[in-house]
Amino acid sequence: MSMIVYLGYEGKAWIYSDTRVSTEKNGLSYHIHDNCEKARVFGDKIVFGMGYLPAVEQIFEEIEFSNQQLSDIKKITKDAYDKYKGEIGVYVLTVDNNGRYVMYTISNLLNFETLPDIIRNNDLGAAGANSDDAIDYIYQQFKLSVRPHQAILGAYNHVVDEKVGGKCILYQLDATDKYHIKINKFEYRIQDKKKLRKLRTHADMSGQAKFKKVKVTDGNNTALLDSTTRKFYMNNWDIVGVGALDAQFIQAGTLTAEDGFINNLTVNALKTLDKSDSIGDSVDYVYARDNYFKLVTGTITDRQHAKDGNGNLLYWVDAAKSQLTTETTSYPFYNLTYEPVEKFKLYLEGQGVDSYPVMQLGRGDGKTSESAKAFIKKEPDNLNITYHRSNTGAIREVKLDDMGITIKAHDNGTVTIEGKDINVVGTNKVTVSAPNGYDFT
Repeated sequence: MSMIVYLGYEGKAWIYSDTRVSTEKNGLSYHIHDNCEKARVFGDKIVFGMGYLPAVEQIFEEIEFSNQQLSDIKKITKDAYDKYKGEIGVYVLTVDNNGRYVMYTISNLLNFETLPDIIRNNDLGAAGANSDDAIDYIYQQFKLSVRPHQAILGAYNHVVDEKVGGKCILYQLDATDKYHIKINKFEYRIQDKKKLRKLRTHADMSGQAKFKKVKVTDGNNTALLDSTTRKFYMNNWDIVGVGALDAQFIQAGTLTAEDGFINNLTVNALKTLDKSDSIGDSVDYVYARDNYFKLVTGTITDRQHAKDGNGNLLYWVDAAKSQLTTETTSYPFYNLTYEPVEKFKLYLEGQGVDSYPVMQLGRGDGKTSESAKAFIKKEPDNLNITYHRSNTGAIREVKLDDMGITIKAHDNGTVTIEGKDINVVGTNKVTVSAPNGYDFT
């Protein structure tokens, strides 16, 4: 479970969330870990996910590789609910065409309608676990003249328990209008006030045993597994016939950092990154997922020392950065946050046998969704090559279809044909229409 708090203050929209993951058993909540950021930035939007964790993670992954429009997020959320069936809520903070901060709520409890809530200065709201107690605490702090930001941080520390805790992540959305948006991120530690309940496991004889402490060796006393140190010595095993492998990091000599070969590789997402890890560095990379392929330039805007699933800090073994370890070295391994700029996209538009390929070129200028971008579309009965003019998005297009070829240049665009010899031949007739007359030089 999680708690989200939003605030309109000083001309900005502030959204707070925690990183705690919990579960329930027999009516009690149990702490799992504190390593899940439930608010993520996608373009000009901040998206917060609440509910069954695998469903939320699927939503984040699919949003990253979508067009990131509200309609896309709505469909992705419903698809995740249809797959997992658990209660789910998604909140989308963005700026509308009038420059107003708007929080959209998408939930199975609301039949996946996108309900908007305009956030104005001094507006305050909260949702999720312990949110009622948090709001009461914040208002009490307001009466004592505590500043809003400090009151909200105090509320997280006030309601901390198995469901809410870890880190408090704050995103500030600062916009002068829809096209001039700045997003800042801040992190704060939430202090636990008591020892948290954690699930206790034990060994039984049912064939589904869970062991607290196990050490496994072979006949030569070679270490194979040690549960006390959480190490599985894969280099001492030969694995045959893996049906499925789910991992945070796969690292095997030449596979991760050098040139390697994999036969018949099937993945649901692929991202190629180099080893740049300094804030401000720009990285050109490929991102492929589902029916999309992208070429992206990402600028590193933030970095956090990465941890494995057990909370251990990760390091590169040496300066070559070709192998990871949990042993402390001088080369931390970072979880990086990128500000992505998509420069090329290849994807299928539509569904099933009716889908067709679309190629998008250029980053655009941000004035409209398509201005300064080019598109090549191969629909069943035509081929379109279109460029949208900078600033306005006006169309310049060449269309080849079963009827012939059409050239367009909207909004005072000019069509120029140059060549040493130009022949115009019509087997039937040639029609020239010009309301303002003709100029043959």
